[in-house]
Amino acid sequence: MLALITPLITHGVIDNTVRDTVTLQLWGIDGGEPLEFTMRGNCLRDIAGCRVTFVNKGAAPEHKEEHQVLRAMRDDRRMPIAGDITLSRREPDPDNKRALSNLLSIEFFLSHELRVVVETALFSYDISLPQWHMGWGEANSQAFLNMEALREHVALNVRQFRSAAFNDIHNNGFPPCDWDYRLNRAEACMSIYPSVRRKYRFCRDGANSIAYVMDRTDILARHAAEDEAHLPPTDTDDWDMLDFVEQDYAQEVGKAMHHRLFQETNRMTALVQRHVLQPAGGKLPPDGQRFVSGYSVLVSHILATILLTRQKQFPADLALRRARAITERLNALHSYASKLKQAPLLLEACSALLGKLDDFSAKLQH
Repeated sequence: MLALITPLITHGVIDNTVRDTVTLQLWGIDGGEPLEFTMRGNCLRDIAGCRVTFVNKGAAPEHKEEHQVLRAMRDDRRMPIAGDITLSRREPDPDNKRALSNLLSIEFFLSHELRVVVETALFSYDISLPQWHMGWGEANSQAFLNMEALREHVALNVRQFRSAAFNDIHNNGFPPCDWDYRLNRAEACMSIYPSVRRKYRFCRDGANSIAYVMDRTDILARHAAEDEAHLPPTDTDDWDMLDFVEQDYAQEVGKAMHHRLFQETNRMTALVQRHVLQPAGGKLPPDGQRFVSGYSVLVSHILATILLTRQKQFPADLALRRARAITERLNALHSYASKLKQAPLLLEACSALLGKLDDFSAKLQH
């Protein structure tokens, strides 16, 4: 889980004047007691050994009552673990791609489960003289320890992730198969990958950092081989879900995505994205939310069912029960779709997908 609490923090203190100890004090917009964390480790080399006071000029307006997120963090007793803490993180300016913005960036973890980030280019600060000096070797070691903490955070959250489709299996009795669990892992990686990519994409050797944190040792091996052969990199860090499917199954998943039923599913997914999600800008009406959440569950179920039927020997009765359950749930979404502005498009797409599901079920019966 990721907590981006930048708008909730008005000002703070970063104290690394004692070697191997970082103390954070963060004051919130609700005017309550500061968040205080003492953790083992050091800041990055630019402020190692220093005491920094900062003001967040982009904080949200004052909040008269205790903010629920800040209250939860004040009550949290999990062990804090240091991540990258620096005043010199750089990334392209959103208004001027030729310029670099200098960011205040504070990252720490609560028992590897929760990653907490305060990051802004809108800040002022005062900094003391360093009470001790960090050498380059120590700086490299600290950077690696921070990366390892993020890697453990990713691994833990991938293990704990439960997609909507996965929860549907356990809470609503949808007939499960092994492919549900394999796709759930890929969805878990895909859900956390954007935040990892955002952190490292503009860093030197960022592609390797992303691959390491996401446990893509195959990519690291390929990069090493290319480097030894003095060849340019052959891939990018712009990955999709298929990149996170276990290698033993990736080829089968790729083939299943070209199945006629899933191609029809992709057409409906694109329609939902273009005509429902994008115009709403994240503010869907209740019926829209129910339709989108219900449909998103079915996409994973459809792909897993196709994969099930592509096995050399598969339980046809299970595949048929899954197909019938998907059909019933897609039919149930009609009532939500009919109340939306995009009803004609959605109902037409639902009918087309139902037709492909009927064909799929008929083949299973024979």
